[in-house]
Amino acid sequence: MKKIIVIVTLILIIGLLSACGWRERLLATPDEYTVPDGSKVAVCEKDDDTYKFVYQLDGVYLYYINDIQQDEDSVDYLIEQAYLNGSSVENYLAVEYPNSCTFSDYVEEEVEE
Repeated sequence: MKKIIVIVTLILIIGLLSACGWRERLLATPDEYTVPDGSKVAVCEKDDDTYKFVYQLDGVYLYYINDIQQDEDSVDYLIEQAYLNGSSVENYLAVEYPNSCTFSDYVEEEVEE
């Protein structure tokens, strides 16, 4: 009898938690993230436009076109392209922007309050 009460209680708790949306909030991607240490910056020129990528290995964290930050869909596309080019952003850049990129280490900009 005790086992049945414990099982029913657990089912009720799980049901209530899922109904409140807590599960979705816990599993949701964060609103803010930080660029990991050791990331690189690539600035590339193509067709009179400047493209800036903040990346590490096969992940792109920030993407700018003419100093305008692009949306998450654009970043997702770049991640897919990096995967298709040997899981490397640098391989993708070498193909898409041949001999037109400069690379440097990423330094997080400090925001003054």
